[in-house]
Amino acid sequence: MRSVVSPRKLVAAFVVAVVVVGLGSIGVSGAAARTTAAAKPPKTVTATPITRRKGTLATGSSVRAAAVSGQRVFTDAKHGFALASVGSAQYAVATADGGKTWKTYGPALHLNAAQAPLSVSFIGAVSRKTVFAWGGGQVIDATNDGGKHWYSALFTTGVPVAVVRDIQGHITAFVGSPSGGSTSRYVSKDGGRTWHLA
Repeated sequence: MRSVVSPRKLVAAFVVAVVVVGLGSIGVSGAAARTTAAAKPPKTVTATPITRRKGTLATGSSVRAAAVSGQRVFTDAKHGFALASVGSAQYAVATADGGKTWKTYGPALHLNAAQAPLSVSFIGAVSRKTVFAWGGGQVIDATNDGGKHWYSALFTTGVPVAVVRDIQGHITAFVGSPSGGSTSRYVSKDGGRTWHLA
């Protein structure tokens, strides 16, 4: 059975994440409470292109179903997206037959061990052309042209705790500060190339 992540489940996951992050800061007192002021979140985060690295799979390469793990997000009954680990790299993969077969949907998003802040563990889709991956690191990777070009936005002052498609069809990210004190909301209206503090 295919699993489809609904917007309600994503919002619920975000609320749980915010509560957990918030609870982590309760009960801190004395010297432990004296921390340096958190860096202000930037007003704009600009993504950089992800290029194919030597030794990684080309776009459109077939991937064994066993390599596909975690959630799968479908835009209709046949077309869906997931993440796959092949060799020492992590890829976004796509299916056009309801999950029977999978192919890489762009370059490797993350090289294991070499790029810990760039790891991703969740995938989402606005449409068949606009897909994004996040979670586990400080980046949101996205494409808005059907996987031809991917961009990686590095949030240096926080960690994305939830990324969703908003009601206008834009990608909205909630980025938590490392100290757990606040969460910033960023919106990308260009499929993940630039993110603006809302």
